[in-house]
Amino acid sequence: MSSMRNAVQRRNHKERAQPLERSKWGLLEKKKDYKLRSKDYNAKKARLKALQEKANARNPDEFYYSMTNSQRTSKGIHIVDRGNRALDNDTVKLLKTQDVGYLRVKSAIEKKAIERLEVEAALLNLDGVSTSGKKRKHTVFVESREEAREFDPVKHFDTVPELVNRAGNRLRKEQLAEIELEKQVPGENRQLNGKQKRLQKLQERKRRAKAREGKLNELVQRMKRSEELEKAERELVLQRERFGKGVGLGKPGKFSKERKK
Repeated sequence: MSSMRNAVQRRNHKERAQPLERSKWGLLEKKKDYKLRSKDYNAKKARLKALQEKANARNPDEFYYSMTNSQRTSKGIHIVDRGNRALDNDTVKLLKTQDVGYLRVKSAIEKKAIERLEVEAALLNLDGVSTSGKKRKHTVFVESREEAREFDPVKHFDTVPELVNRAGNRLRKEQLAEIELEKQVPGENRQLNGKQKRLQKLQERKRRAKAREGKLNELVQRMKRSEELEKAERELVLQRERFGKGVGLGKPGKFSKERKK
């Protein structure tokens, strides 16, 4: 009979919703929600009652030796040892050695990145002006004064007179010839008037200045990070050396006897 009752289609059960005038109080509490809340409340009430009975039945003269031997107090509060054991000196020294190795690897990575950024910033500096605003110098050493008087920078650097004053990105004649061949390729972009060329040069200069500023900002951040890594490495090395045995006192010195005149 029960199987027949379960086989028949039943009407879907619908929970009563919260009335509109009581919607500000949230969802309507169902019986299952009330049972959970009531069970939790009664459990807490029973726990508090048990603690109260234990406190009432406590003997004020009760004493154990563990109260004084295995506990210490801080401002009247008992602190129990959790059983955490301190690491021995050899283990701590090994861990600090691994930390120093990690810091050295990160410091080497930062130094390589700094060198790369310095080269890129120098290549973007087309005017030959350093970050401090001073004109850069390229010193060339010769054997005699006559060679110094007859020295020709254009011939020495194998470039054109317009690029001699550049400290970085000084192109040689072969590189300039390759660029000229690329410019001779026919196309609409090659047929530009003087105004458009000046506009292109201005845009290119702005783009290079913006790129160089970004490289310099990244360079400053990486240099600061490298200094912090070196400082942390020195601190860890100092802490590791403190775990060692030290230099020691050694034997006192002994002076050999000499005949006095």
